[in-house]
Amino acid sequence: MAKASGKTKQPPREGSEPREPRDPQAPVVPAPASPARLSRRGRWVLAAVLVLVNLPLLHRLLRGAPDVTVTLPYTNDFSRRDTLAQDFWSLGGGLWVVEEGQLYSPAVRGNPLWLQARLPQDVVVEFDVRAADAGGEAQLTLFGDGRDSSLRNTGQAQTSGYLLTQGVRGGATARLAKRDELAWPLADLQRRGTLREDSAFLVEASAPSVPMDRSSHWRVERRGARLRWFIDGERVLEVEDPYPLQGRGHDRLGLSSRDTPLFFDNLSVRPLAAGEDFVARPQAPLAPPAPFSDAFDAPALGEAWRPTAPAAVQVSDGALVVENLHNRPVWLSRPLAQDAVIELDAWTDDPRGDIKLEAWGDGRSAYAGDLTRQYTATGYVFIFGGWKNSASVIARGNEHAAGNAVREGAAVQPGKRYHFRITRQGGRFTWEVDGKPFLSYEDAQPLYGPRNQYLGLSGWETRVHFDNVSVRPL
Repeated sequence: MAKASGKTKQPPREGSEPREPRDPQAPVVPAPASPARLSRRGRWVLAAVLVLVNLPLLHRLLRGAPDVTVTLPYTNDFSRRDTLAQDFWSLGGGLWVVEEGQLYSPAVRGNPLWLQARLPQDVVVEFDVRAADAGGEAQLTLFGDGRDSSLRNTGQAQTSGYLLTQGVRGGATARLAKRDELAWPLADLQRRGTLREDSAFLVEASAPSVPMDRSSHWRVERRGARLRWFIDGERVLEVEDPYPLQGRGHDRLGLSSRDTPLFFDNLSVRPLAAGEDFVARPQAPLAPPAPFSDAFDAPALGEAWRPTAPAAVQVSDGALVVENLHNRPVWLSRPLAQDAVIELDAWTDDPRGDIKLEAWGDGRSAYAGDLTRQYTATGYVFIFGGWKNSASVIARGNEHAAGNAVREGAAVQPGKRYHFRITRQGGRFTWEVDGKPFLSYEDAQPLYGPRNQYLGLSGWETRVHFDNVSVRPL
């Protein structure tokens, strides 16, 4: 009987392959050498490099609450240069200076200069601002944390508070963003019932027609949950935030700019007095709406129309024809009533479809940026067979936003002439095509007023014909 060995032979693991015996003639391949370990000094050097690289982030994470060196009420006409070092600070950099009695912001790309004061819940902020050129953007961060800087360079656009921007899209739009400039519109969140305490949101409105290279006066106030913003005495927008930012981490104010230098002056920050009610300057009266129609029988556009891209527009065979318009509308200068009916004929021979019009817009805005970027209209957009004839939409401003009224599927038959009838009653919009219901849309915060009363015939690339335009009060 053979003597048992002290080691038992283990069966191969399930699923493993049996090992082949090694060929004695095969060359021996050495096993890979294990990596050399860092010496203690090497580990210290590596740790120091990591700390140095991440020093700004560590500083931001470990820093306590920002200093408070300013008490309210506070006013500053920037007549003293030392006020910058005493009353303000910035984490994001930028060579802010006080010169010639103004605070100069040298295109700091959204990195705020923070006032070292703690804001009360109810507050009013006023200042004058002017850009170095008409394309500038002025910004105010309200109820921020006093530390953050813009993340725009990383492809993000977060903020710790409410960010108010004048000068969006060439000055045609004013924007209020809570926590994120790329958030969903507030009206969409409310309509879908998805607004929560931690929700970011966006509100946009037509801005007063003040060129950014001319001085304008801001007044921003908050009482409870209501934010109101005025420029040159005219109310720009009013927002009710059911979850207002407040308390530590949401009690600071910061001034900033984007890519164009700005000049700030006459800053005032104070508690909003109980019962104080700022009376806005009366808006320019609405132009009296009246019925209008045009069959384009003349050889050229009449004076009632204002094309924003004349080279892409012509009158041909008794119709208005647009091609490669790229969201640069042909605006009707006659105003629409708030409640009105719009009727017109439209068609295209292009199988890509894409028949578009904008209603209750500002009558002057057009897209002027990179064609790969998004265009947000100033009014309501009606798209028939958009996105290569794959969907039709009614949108408030942003045709790509969630919450738009959407009808999937092809809508345009090349060469077929369609008759549109669009009716607005308050915040309800109905769209009929060839006498049949097509799409409807409800807006809880409808656009209205002197900057939202015009019709624009629009388009992207396809060649589209419009005819027999008719508008009338409802």
